[in-house]
Amino acid sequence: MKTWMKTTIAAALVASTAFGASAAMARGGHCDGYGPGPMMQRFDPAQLDERVVQRSETRLARLELALALKPDQQGAWSQFKGAMLVRAKDVGERMAAHRAAPWPATALERLQRMEEMSRIHQTELAETRRAVEAFYPHLSDAQKKVFDADFHMGPRGGKGDRGPGMRQGRADGARQGMGPGRGMEPGRG
Repeated sequence: MKTWMKTTIAAALVASTAFGASAAMARGGHCDGYGPGPMMQRFDPAQLDERVVQRSETRLARLELALALKPDQQGAWSQFKGAMLVRAKDVGERMAAHRAAPWPATALERLQRMEEMSRIHQTELAETRRAVEAFYPHLSDAQKKVFDADFHMGPRGGKGDRGPGMRQGRADGARQGMGPGRGMEPGRG
């Protein structure tokens, strides 16, 4: 290989490495994509509370636009939106208190905490259902389709998404994974 060609290839390699390193440093030095981005940072409890309410307001505004409500539906919408924002504020406050509380030391304390959270979630779900039941009859059939498609609860819209590479279950319907009373399945260890 000629000297000028070797020099050109080496210069291109050095330039591309320097460009890649500068891009990684511009991101804060995290080149794996899992650095402290917007989803990885911890908020103080006040910020977390505000963020939950902000997200709810944004989702409700999008839903309102998608529904294209008529003037006679605005009263029912206002009641529904008010109920959802009260719930969002309660969730934000509870999440902040949950984060500020010390981690339970024993398995029994963790289970008690999970049971309490489950009771709270059930209560909130019932309140949300009542708010939807009060609002839903005011919608036209076309608006009901939009509402059914766009109204979701939970971090990922309540669709059960588990992230890339995660399956919902086995094709034969058998459960997977470890859980209470489940160890390795026979012949799999």
